[in-house]
Amino acid sequence: MLSILTKMPFLIFLGAIVFNWLSTLLGASLVYVTKKENKNLVSIALGSSAGIMIAASFFSLLLPAMDLLEGLSKWYLLIIPFGFLCGVLFLSVIDKILPHEHMLSHEVEGVKAKLSQNQLLMLAMTLHNIPEGLAVGVAFACASENLIPALILSIGIGIQNFPEGTAISLPMHQYGKTKFQALMYGQFSGIIEIPAALIGYFFASMISNILPFALSFAAGAMLFVCVEDLIPEASCKNQIDIGAIACMAGFLIMMILDIMLS
Repeated sequence: MLSILTKMPFLIFLGAIVFNWLSTLLGASLVYVTKKENKNLVSIALGSSAGIMIAASFFSLLLPAMDLLEGLSKWYLLIIPFGFLCGVLFLSVIDKILPHEHMLSHEVEGVKAKLSQNQLLMLAMTLHNIPEGLAVGVAFACASENLIPALILSIGIGIQNFPEGTAISLPMHQYGKTKFQALMYGQFSGIIEIPAALIGYFFASMISNILPFALSFAAGAMLFVCVEDLIPEASCKNQIDIGAIACMAGFLIMMILDIMLS
């Protein structure tokens, strides 16, 4: 039987991914207190989410990957850009295959499919949150002794999940869904992170030598989502300044969190 010390890191990991879902749920619940059409709030939510994810990719994924390879030949460090590139390519392929619709610009991407607008937005949520779940799972698998970096990443993802839940539920309500239905759509994006995190955790745990690659892969996947989707969406509809300021604020929040807790 596993000792309680062996079980605790995994229990903390489970608590972290549940926290991330609850944060999404709370953000989505703002649909009950916010006006039906509020594009500024959605831009702020998307921009701040992008900023937090960009900072998390660097401070909580790429830097720990470099630390794991410290003291080895520089040739080993090439694992990091290789893993990063694989993460970008993986999300790029999914982006081209998975039919989905952007929230503010309403641009439809992926293969053509006879799906409703709500279904397309749901698939867009899936695309957004798979990298976040993978990143948290891999980070906890990497943190065999020191859980602080993984916890910092999880807290950062949880913080950005709050405005992300808002950014999903408000458009859903705008498209005619009831507030409760919009809430359910919003929190669904957080639920998707749970199986993605479990996959990332078990995969990285089973193959310990792959951790630097896995961390870099997750960073590349997260940054692809930010650059290809979140930042352009936050800055569309004549709201470039709002999206840019929100993105910088999100990056600053994650950077301060990493400095104060690490």
